[in-house]
Amino acid sequence: MLSEQRVIHMTHMAIDEEKHSREYMSVININKKDYLSWYGLVAFLVGTITYLAFFAAVVAVVLHFVLDNITSLFVLMLSLLGIIGYLMYLYIYMSSTRKWARKQYERGKRALKRRVADWERLEQIYREEEESKSPTVTIAPQEVLEKLKETEETVSEEEEELPVPEIVVVDPEPEEPVQESAIERLQRAKRESE
Repeated sequence: MLSEQRVIHMTHMAIDEEKHSREYMSVININKKDYLSWYGLVAFLVGTITYLAFFAAVVAVVLHFVLDNITSLFVLMLSLLGIIGYLMYLYIYMSSTRKWARKQYERGKRALKRRVADWERLEQIYREEEESKSPTVTIAPQEVLEKLKETEETVSEEEEELPVPEIVVVDPEPEEPVQESAIERLQRAKRESE
């Protein structure tokens, strides 16, 4: 039977995943330095291509109007202005892109932390439900062995003639499989979606 608290929490998680999954999926397996380096490289390539296209258009317009008066000094000045303009444009463009990427990375990390906290809360709800279903008191196997040895000693003191069979205690509950953490589930989900 589903508990109301679990249904509300799972609904909240589904809505949050719908809104923020893109944010945290982009940063789930990458560190900040690599993330910023990737966006820096993309900014360099996009900025260079954009500037070359813009500069080519400006040169074409200038050459169209000044075609008769072209000198080597004019070409040199135009080239120098182009290089200085390129460096300034690239610096500004890459700085703004890195700031944007840093904000995106931090936003993704915050969303991932919220997601992990949600998964941990859901696991806690499941544990609480399991505990409320079957409250049992278990004695640790080591304690059982000690109690059996005590009874064995008292029996052997009282009746030395009867052989006491060897008693082996088996753990009453089989070991539960190791549950994967919320982060491992998110990483597995990402790998399956790829």
